[in-house]
Amino acid sequence: MKGEKKESKISEGKLPLFFLILIGIGIVLLITDYKRNLSVPNSSSDEKVRIEIAEGESVTNILQNLLEKELITKKNYYYAKVYLRLNGLDSTLQAGVYDLPKNLTIVELIETLQYGKDEEVWVTIPEGLRKDEIAQLLDEELASKNFSSEEFLALTNDPAFIQTLELGLEIDNLEGFLFPDKYSFPADIDTKQVIVRLIENFKAKVTKEYTYEDIILASIVEREGYNESDRPIIAGIILKRFKEGWLLQTDATLLYPLKDWKHPITQEVKENNNPYNTYKNIGLPPTPICNPGLQSIEAIWNPVETNYYYYIHDTDGNAHYAETLDEHNENINKYLK
Repeated sequence: MKGEKKESKISEGKLPLFFLILIGIGIVLLITDYKRNLSVPNSSSDEKVRIEIAEGESVTNILQNLLEKELITKKNYYYAKVYLRLNGLDSTLQAGVYDLPKNLTIVELIETLQYGKDEEVWVTIPEGLRKDEIAQLLDEELASKNFSSEEFLALTNDPAFIQTLELGLEIDNLEGFLFPDKYSFPADIDTKQVIVRLIENFKAKVTKEYTYEDIILASIVEREGYNESDRPIIAGIILKRFKEGWLLQTDATLLYPLKDWKHPITQEVKENNNPYNTYKNIGLPPTPICNPGLQSIEAIWNPVETNYYYYIHDTDGNAHYAETLDEHNENINKYLK
């Protein structure tokens, strides 16, 4: 009996410690989730929403409005409140009318609301756009008298200007280096300043040593791949064909001179004589064919090696690979016809 009482007391002593450990783990997980969510976009959509903050409006009302407009999620509503309180920012949000994209992080959203109306314009540049597409997008989004899409395109082909950007390569074309990302531009930003921002972001994000070939290959992978799963495999296939002296035969390179990613790949297109036709010319095209994101660049640095030499995507975007031309043709007949 005495032994049982002693064992019971020991067990009772262990219980509080067990619960304390559980509480500690819970707190650590909560803090980790909080910190992670500060830098995660609230949405994948770059749709812009107009929101108005009245003079003297409470933080609770502002956050509730952001929630209703889908600029923050329900969970991030509470994390935003904590972030404001911990950093003493409750009174820093400025009255005004804002056009805000849904893909801002908590930190980006709050920083924007601290600067007031018309101080900055958010622009999302998607991965895989050509420089002419980026010029058009910026022209529409910035609507600034200081920005010119014509000047933008001229500067991206100006060797003297490109030299001042210190990319570490002897190039005369900025295609491939206009880094796709989410940007906050001053409303009165000029054309040169926009390009400098894009290039500086490229240099900040692409930290590993790279070659011009890397960027050309990454641009092809960007347009040929569909997601983070297939791009490293496709990168491995393209690199293998390139190193073994095969024709790359990538459809995306055919479309670059046409300036139309949706143009049908006809036999006439495949027979077109231009340096970007990888169905006729062995090796790489002379320049990147788009501006790739970091995922595609890293796929070139870390390709998945396989026995495959061919790939296609079906109408649902699923990749199908083949080792031989016969297998490739079977995939075409099975998934594309």
